[in-house]
Amino acid sequence: KSAALRLLPKNVPLSEMTRPFLIPAVVENQSQVRRLSVASALLRSRYMQLKKKLTEAQLKSQASLHTVPALQKLNLGEHLHSSKPTKARLVHPASSPNFPEVMLVKHFFSRHLVIQAQVMNVNSSQAYQDDVRTLTDVAFVVAESSDEALLPTLQVPLKTLPPRATGSAWCVLAASPQRLDGTAFLASELRFTVLEVDAAGAPLTFVEANAPGYGRPFVEELQDLEIRHTEFS
Repeated sequence: KSAALRLLPKNVPLSEMTRPFLIPAVVENQSQVRRLSVASALLRSRYMQLKKKLTEAQLKSQASLHTVPALQKLNLGEHLHSSKPTKARLVHPASSPNFPEVMLVKHFFSRHLVIQAQVMNVNSSQAYQDDVRTLTDVAFVVAESSDEALLPTLQVPLKTLPPRATGSAWCVLAASPQRLDGTAFLASELRFTVLEVDAAGAPLTFVEANAPGYGRPFVEELQDLEIRHTEFS
């Protein structure tokens, strides 16, 4: 349109072009902006719906011991028993105001110990209960074992945990119960990234994971877990 204006003879007043040319052009541009805005909103809505379904499927697939694909591929041995859930406690006050509630369940097998961290994305701090954010890359990690009879071999983190949702992260340790001398102590951590979200719970940024602006990572040290050799019987 600007090129067409430059082709006009110099003796043609611009005022004569306003009504038949410039005003329709402005209206057309505004209509195109509105159409693109609507299309963008529809695509974003569709994206969020698909992402929600994918997240729900992931949480469901990692909800129990017998549904986790990564665990099904392992030869864990005979399932002996599982412990009652116990609340994970921090060694130091949480560096993140978004530290979630965590319950730990120990599943004992003849050759492995599987630790299930049931993570509830509700704020554990009374002062921040209304400020709940989406968590990503939620992992329960055994950083160190006091006994070589228990060694971490596999982690199954949660890719995404929306506000007020519950999901399970898993940690597998190779176990040699006959070599376990008394009680072993496991130094553990909860690692996660806090995303900025809007009022609908949608991320404010769509950048790739680990890119600048993706979110803020946290590593929270938990109190040691005690594993007794008698628990494998």
